Amino acid sequence: MIICQDEYQIYLFCFLMSQQDRRIEVSQAAWRVIVREGLDRTSIRAIARELDCTTGVITHYFRDKQELILFALNQVTKNLKQAMQKVAEKPLSIERLIEMLCTFLPLDTKRQEILKVWVAFLGYAVGRESLMVEHQISAGQLREIIMQELVALQSAKIIREDIDTSIEANVLLALVNGIALDSLIQNQCLDPQQQKMAIRRYFNEITI
Repeated sequence: MIICQDEYQIYLFCFLMSQQDRRIEVSQAAWRVIVREGLDRTSIRAIARELDCTTGVITHYFRDKQELILFALNQVTKNLKQAMQKVAEKPLSIERLIEMLCTFLPLDTKRQEILKVWVAFLGYAVGRESLMVEHQISAGQLREIIMQELVALQSAKIIREDIDTSIEANVLLALVNGIALDSLIQNQCLDPQQQKMAIRRYFNEITI
């Protein structure tokens, strides 16, 4: 039996790596292309070039661009949740919540890339209802973590009892999202220390 080059490369890649590991590697390549070229110019062919493989390898793991982009978004959410959960291992405090919120801010190269992928997906999802629903689900998962943290702080009498934790979670996310977006669009944006200071200033209003 004669195996064409494309079929052989697919077999070789599948043999060397588990399917889940390979899907993650493909999504990471998609991240790099999105950050460098934007989501509109991110194609199966461009991702294949990034991985130095054929398009057949990519479509073996993802049926189309939309499925791949959704997987990449889920990896962004997963990374943010893992970073927040790691911070949650520290003792309960306002500083712990501030550190959690800082995972949304572009304070280092990795978080800058996560922000760019997140924003690119949001722009791509506009007008595509199914994609916007997925984006809202991802955002909702992160909001839930923040709200749980606020409830814990309220129970520990660290923040005021009269505040609505659901509303405050929205306000805090609006604050960090605004700061993060500002870093992309302003020439003279807040530096990392100023970004953290802006968040701390907010807590002066709700801390007992």
